[in-house]
Amino acid sequence: MSIQQQTDTTPFGPTEDATAFEEEIWANLDEIPDPHIPVSLVEMAMIYDVHVEQNADGADVRVEMTFPCMGCPAYDMILDDIRGCLRTMAGVDDVEVDVVWTPLWEKSMLTQDVREKMRESGIAL
Repeated sequence: MSIQQQTDTTPFGPTEDATAFEEEIWANLDEIPDPHIPVSLVEMAMIYDVHVEQNADGADVRVEMTFPCMGCPAYDMILDDIRGCLRTMAGVDDVEVDVVWTPLWEKSMLTQDVREKMRESGIAL
């Protein structure tokens, strides 16, 4: 399943042809907060893609994500949060998280709603 490209009106997330299971995965990822900023990892445009491969026991899920900066002090915590969140889902057998650096994260990936949430919490963009 590939992501929708980020614009000011279209956030990252499931594509129109996503299955209900894929949409549920994205919804669960959207519940994981960024530890530094009062928005979710999905809202921060850190989750680039979700791949689901069905197997005999359920599904293997691979999440492609990035970080706003290299050397993030919460790197391991965020990866653990993703694995823990998805492993509790019915139908998920295994979770792998791939950190990618292409495309590089940039603040232009944030929607206007997310920018407003950040401003309201005192974070300047």
